[in-house]
Amino acid sequence: MEQSALIEKVLALTDEIEHAAALADWPEAARLAEIRSPLIMSLGAQDVQASADAIRSIIARNAAIFADAQTTQVELEAEYTAAMRRVSAANQYQKAAQL
Repeated sequence: MEQSALIEKVLALTDEIEHAAALADWPEAARLAEIRSPLIMSLGAQDVQASADAIRSIIARNAAIFADAQTTQVELEAEYTAAMRRVSAANQYQKAAQL
């Protein structure tokens, strides 16, 4: 694949990953990242030098997606913990109600 086409494909996949992350579709974001990863790895030193601005953009966007993923993980863990507490309370109520 030609350098400019490769960079465009990586940028397009990055756009799709951002979109999936914005929708909190983390399985899709991960799937797209798996597709994108070998393309990034196939960039040679000359490609990176010639496309430095695009690479810097991809790196910055990846950092933002990663931060969003971390925030989402913390929020989901908190929701899970709260839900498990509610389940435990409901179980305790059911046990007490059966007495």
